[in-house]
Amino acid sequence: MRYLKRYVPKSIRRKLRSPYRLRFDEAFYNLADFQNFMREHPMLSNDDFIKAAAKHVCHRGAIEPLTGAVIAKNVLTFTDSLREGMFHNGLNARMRAVLLAMERVMGASDMRDPAIYAPEAITPLAMRLRGIFPRFIGSEYVDDPACAAALYPIAIQDLQALNLPDCAFDLVTTNEVLEHVPSIDRALVEIHRILKPGGVHVGTMPFMYYQDESIVRARWEDGRIVHLMEPEYHGNPVDPEGGALAFEIPGWNLLDRARAAGFQDVHMRFILSTAHGSIFEGIGGILVLQMTK
Repeated sequence: MRYLKRYVPKSIRRKLRSPYRLRFDEAFYNLADFQNFMREHPMLSNDDFIKAAAKHVCHRGAIEPLTGAVIAKNVLTFTDSLREGMFHNGLNARMRAVLLAMERVMGASDMRDPAIYAPEAITPLAMRLRGIFPRFIGSEYVDDPACAAALYPIAIQDLQALNLPDCAFDLVTTNEVLEHVPSIDRALVEIHRILKPGGVHVGTMPFMYYQDESIVRARWEDGRIVHLMEPEYHGNPVDPEGGALAFEIPGWNLLDRARAAGFQDVHMRFILSTAHGSIFEGIGGILVLQMTK
């Protein structure tokens, strides 16, 4: 496996169990610390290194977090994006990073039989969580009554105004959802409300990892959508043809906004793991938003 070792400096290799078992799990509380980390590890933005790491995972196989399911050699399905690709049994590299973050959160707090909520119910990740955790509940969002009726008995929930009790959940996970909510700040308040004291949110979204400010693409004003930029739509399992409009692509200021919503510990968790098949082109690892009430 010399193709991976070639791109890992000796200073980094000494920190790893093996030159072929790359693992980074770092917490960043602001942009400056993240930038310093990337400067200290230039290989993470090296395209050849990223390709070598992905090739290594394909040739060696991996382990799915939480379930321990074996991802055999040469079975991963690749797409143009490593973060959104490297599929195995419906889960991609990003989703496995979320499972790994959840696994470590539960292990650190000795969390048993957790109550978990996710604003997704028909995705591969939601179905995997439903199969692992008896007290998992997922929901979808639609504003068309006919579509809501067709989804029944799947619950319909608005992340800005959840019909869920206070302090009900140990974990909340939002994955590629926050960017589609008209008001992320209202969603943060609701996530904080439904979490138990000490409860944790983990999840992902498209993230402006090299800037503080978010990019606001659209707003909801006076009962209608006001587009500030060319509309951008992402994949939507409920509406595959129409997609979901992106209102805002968050930057690092999201962390201060989460603190303003009441969260005590807020950081972006940087996860790169060849053992679990979690890799991201551009910066090497996948950034997972982690917030503790």
